[in-house]
Amino acid sequence: MPDDLFAELVGLLPVGVFALDDDGRVVLWNAAAERLTGRPSNDTVGRHVLGNGASGPAEPEPAAAVFGSSTVAGILEDLRAGRPFSRRLPATADRPWPLYVRVVPGPRDTVLGVLQDVGDKDAADEAFGLLDALWETAPVGLAYFDAELRYRRVNGAVFDMDGGSPDERLGRTLEEVHGAVGAAIAEDLRAVLSDGRSRTDVLVQGRLWHGRGPFQEWRTHYHPVRGPDGAVVGAGVVLVEVTGAEQTRKALAQAAAQREHALNRYQSLVEATSAAVWIREADGRAVRDAPGLRAITGQSAEEHRGWGFLDAVHPVHRAEFAASWRAAATADPAAVFVRSYRLRTAEGGYRWFRTRAVPVHSGGRVVEWVGTETDIDVNMRARERLAVLAEATHAMNAALDPEGELVALAESVVPQFADLCRVFLLDPDPLSRVWSSPAASGSPGERRLTGRRSVTRRAPGIPTMPGSHERFVFSGDHPVARSARGTAPLLIHVPDTTASAWQPPPDQAGWAAETGAHSMLVAPVLSGGAVVAALLLIACADRAPYTEDDLALVRELATRASVAVENAVAFQQSREVSLALQNAMLTEPPCFPGVEIEARYRPAAAQLHVGGDWYDAFALPSGDLAVGVGDVEGHDLPAAATMGQLRSMLRGLAHDSEAAPSVVLGKLDRVLSGLDVTRFTTLVYGRLTPTEGGAVFRWSNAGHPAPILVGPDGEPQLLTGRVDVVLGVEPAAPRHDREARIPPGSTLLLYTDGLFERRRDHGDTAGAALLELVRQAVPLPLPAFCDRLVQAGIADTGDDIVVLALRVAAEPG
Repeated sequence: MPDDLFAELVGLLPVGVFALDDDGRVVLWNAAAERLTGRPSNDTVGRHVLGNGASGPAEPEPAAAVFGSSTVAGILEDLRAGRPFSRRLPATADRPWPLYVRVVPGPRDTVLGVLQDVGDKDAADEAFGLLDALWETAPVGLAYFDAELRYRRVNGAVFDMDGGSPDERLGRTLEEVHGAVGAAIAEDLRAVLSDGRSRTDVLVQGRLWHGRGPFQEWRTHYHPVRGPDGAVVGAGVVLVEVTGAEQTRKALAQAAAQREHALNRYQSLVEATSAAVWIREADGRAVRDAPGLRAITGQSAEEHRGWGFLDAVHPVHRAEFAASWRAAATADPAAVFVRSYRLRTAEGGYRWFRTRAVPVHSGGRVVEWVGTETDIDVNMRARERLAVLAEATHAMNAALDPEGELVALAESVVPQFADLCRVFLLDPDPLSRVWSSPAASGSPGERRLTGRRSVTRRAPGIPTMPGSHERFVFSGDHPVARSARGTAPLLIHVPDTTASAWQPPPDQAGWAAETGAHSMLVAPVLSGGAVVAALLLIACADRAPYTEDDLALVRELATRASVAVENAVAFQQSREVSLALQNAMLTEPPCFPGVEIEARYRPAAAQLHVGGDWYDAFALPSGDLAVGVGDVEGHDLPAAATMGQLRSMLRGLAHDSEAAPSVVLGKLDRVLSGLDVTRFTTLVYGRLTPTEGGAVFRWSNAGHPAPILVGPDGEPQLLTGRVDVVLGVEPAAPRHDREARIPPGSTLLLYTDGLFERRRDHGDTAGAALLELVRQAVPLPLPAFCDRLVQAGIADTGDDIVVLALRVAAEPG
């Protein structure tokens, strides 16, 4: 084709065309290139743009001004590598519209290029912006790979699904980033690059990041990406994570199989346990028949319907059970309902059952209840027996005398275990307690059991039993007489069908018919090998009849009552000894001229009425008044005995000597230690000497709380001073005396630490509280003053308390 014709055709093309020679100069710049770039041909052709021309650096190269230096560099790089160059050029100030440029090697070492307007600037920018926004905000993962399957672009959804960052992906292959799973995806992408066909809905699963990531599943879609010439230049990937969905699908399939299995199993369960399974409406009513439950209660279908099933519940439990069942049926959210209660059986009695109901949901609401009834009577009766045994044992241990223990036993078993309990106390005289002779009984061959007293406890609603008076006489065939004679418990059902059947008197038979008495337990109580009492327990009306298991319980109750009675007898004996010891040692204070004396004693072991604390006041031959308050370690009979020895020794040593209190205490300490009487005793001992202006008190303190002196003004003060070591620790240690004047109208108080001591007393608040108590009480007469101190209860140790108060008479007028 002639060159001029070719030049004319090129000039008519609607796209810009340019050419560069092998020296890098522009040899072709058609009219469209002039229009698109704003650079005239005569100012462009012949100019150098590839860096090896003669143009000076101060004059910008025309092509560089059009394309930009980075674009020129890109053209050079791709052409030298033998690759065509394609790029979209953004608008500039001189050229306010974008261009598309494509450069390829031409014939005879030339370079041919095409410039094309990509459209209106605003429309193009908006289109590209929308495409970029769609790419980044797509709810699915989007990725683009070049022909070598290297990451070129990835949207944010991929990072959300799989983690990582752009730097960890871009420019790298799938195998480099993800290992085995990446290789599997790359294999599918190579097939797309090879044949140019899409692959859709490909399931991929595994762990990314060379196995370090969590297990995931993806639905992937692979598509070829083509260049302007239609050639496949890369591949695009659309991926959706379906890990949860796949697991849900599998779980639903598994749940469907399990549900079918559960339905089959439930049907088998209902068939196997139809006597205890029922179905009720969402509000708790019984609409469907429950043959299994009705077989237990004996109700008809009509009696059971609606709320009729509640009529079979024991009256004691009915109101509470009905209220809790209605509340559970209407609760939101509904929960499993479990209750234990007594249920009337078809045989007429009551047994313990446990009901368990489970709500059945559909569409987010309860549509019905499925429940079971389980017979737990044996277990509940066993628990009831254990509870009765524990309560009876506790009640008997709390009593302090044999009769009180047996009364406590009766009160603990009614109404929990019996409707009526009688305790018969037999005659205490051994000759009267044996069986009376035929002559004494009035009937030949009949031997009777007599007793001096009986105690009766009845459940609410049970009328008084005839013959429930204190004195009793039983015929030889009476169950109580038979049990006492054989020293063994008996179980008797009414009517008694045994060989030695006993028929009650008419009035007691009428009482049994009125109350519905049907069974009774009798057991003897022994002490020292002899029967001292008998227990009679009666079950009436709808209470379950007594069984052999209940007979074992009453046998154990009688055994424990026997032990309690023997302990109480021993306690009474100890108490009598204690009272005698107390009367011997804690005598009334003497009468002393001009001085009023009051003493109070309260032991920690209140049952024994004696302990280790003590007081004493006695006149000396010199005319002085000797006073002492001591505390022997312990709260029992040995402590009381030691206290008695110490008190007697102190009296003897003080009465035989006119020595100072410190000398008397020194002698007492050496005697106690030498005879090994005690190892730890505190004591205040002193002498009160009358004077014309009141009295003088001289004392010595062996580790005891300091005395308190309240002057005529009513203000108390501690008589402090040197406190020596306690008795029984260091007999050779020196002891000291203190002396204080006691004005007329003053009160001197000696006491033990049980009056004020507290377990936790930070800052000596107990001592301050004691002084305040004395200040408030001292205006009272001396007996009331002492009573007030003992009854105030500012201490919390439960220790013995001793108070010895001396009030010097006020001056006349």
